[in-house]
Amino acid sequence: MSKFQIKPSTGGGAGKPTTRQEFVSGAALVQSQAGTRPPKPVRLNLDLDPEVHKQLKLRAVENGTTVAKLVRDLITRELG
Repeated sequence: MSKFQIKPSTGGGAGKPTTRQEFVSGAALVQSQAGTRPPKPVRLNLDLDPEVHKQLKLRAVENGTTVAKLVRDLITRELG
């Protein structure tokens, strides 16, 4: 096995999540965040049509904010 490959688990871990909640909570934290540290933000990448991206940037400028904050606010409002 190459030194750059991750060795398979030997079964000593918690195993696969069995419920949706276990899956979601496991996706939000990584091993280095265990303990008392607050969770790090999760990065989201997506592809947009160039015209939609242009409109998004214009809307952000009109509102005096950034595209990232505008998108975060839209997602928060949608999930409300």
